[in-house]
Amino acid sequence: MSTSSQSPSSQWRIETPKTNSEQAYDRLRRAIIDGEFRPGERLTEVAIAAMFGISRTPVREAFARLAKDGLVRAAKGSGIEVVDPSLELTDIYYIREAIEGCAARLAALRATDEEIARILDLAQASRDADPTDVETRAQLNLEFHMAITTAARAPRLERLVSDYRELFASPRSLQRYTPSETRTVIDDHGRIAEAIRDRDPDTAEKAIREHLRRTYDLLFRVEPV
Repeated sequence: MSTSSQSPSSQWRIETPKTNSEQAYDRLRRAIIDGEFRPGERLTEVAIAAMFGISRTPVREAFARLAKDGLVRAAKGSGIEVVDPSLELTDIYYIREAIEGCAARLAALRATDEEIARILDLAQASRDADPTDVETRAQLNLEFHMAITTAARAPRLERLVSDYRELFASPRSLQRYTPSETRTVIDDHGRIAEAIRDRDPDTAEKAIREHLRRTYDLLFRVEPV
């Protein structure tokens, strides 16, 4: 069997779509972090299953995972109640600062010219986007951070970032920023991209760490926890 036309990774990769349980978990986790479900709010398998149009079993599995994350706990009677997610968010941002700081440093050292061009293009697209179009801005933000992670060429690091990618800025959270705050975080992307373009690992790491601290402060400023 000839394998000369394909790399082993592309030839043998099996695309596995997310199960209903995984999708329910991701959606509920995002909703709790974003404040769509408030601390103390009670959720039931029946209600969530109806909302998602799935059976109760995957919802039950999602609830179990959320309980392990410390985002929900058993409620009196039946169902679960939402726990204040502030500790989870704080931990995630400390982890993000360390991991993505490393990613930016490695990207400045390892990125190809094509990868750098992609990062610069995404930073410019963020500048050009309509500030009120939070859906587009959230997607560009995700693509920008993941492009840096990919350019770091460190598979272990990329997997770590992917573990919390659903907790990147969402349309709901971006709606809370003032125009000046929006411009500041967008300008951060430009500074990060330019440092990577200049092959300056120290500045790249410093810039992304400052950016993540700023977004953390804004998150807690606009949504007290």
